[in-house]
Amino acid sequence: MKLRQIQYLFSQYHIGKLFKLERIFTEEDVRNYANLIKDFNPIHLDKQAASQSIFKERVVHGMLSASLFSTLVGTNFPGCIYLEQTINFKAPIFLDEQILAQVLIQDIKHTKGRQILKLNTTIEKMDQKIAVTGQATILIN
Repeated sequence: MKLRQIQYLFSQYHIGKLFKLERIFTEEDVRNYANLIKDFNPIHLDKQAASQSIFKERVVHGMLSASLFSTLVGTNFPGCIYLEQTINFKAPIFLDEQILAQVLIQDIKHTKGRQILKLNTTIEKMDQKIAVTGQATILIN
């Protein structure tokens, strides 16, 4: 990458910049994810079993919902290195429920021609209830 391209990438990021992604996870998404990672917990896949849980219906795998942070980082910070992510699950996300994933630049450190960005990560339900929170750290070369 040329110096001018790197300088442009650095200049487009600033504290307070927000990136958003709306998503609905379907039955097919949840089944595909379960098959991919071999997590067949009935709370995700079986209506009857889920109806007996504290949530009363099937929920999206927590890590599937949290994967939206990686999507937002990868598409908005191309070529970055994902260093760290904390995740706090606050409320269930149900199948076919619309959610809004957000990544907010909280801090930027410049060091040796690189940037280390601290990001606040959030998934909000349409009723404004927070489902997932956390923080990520990424490195931009």
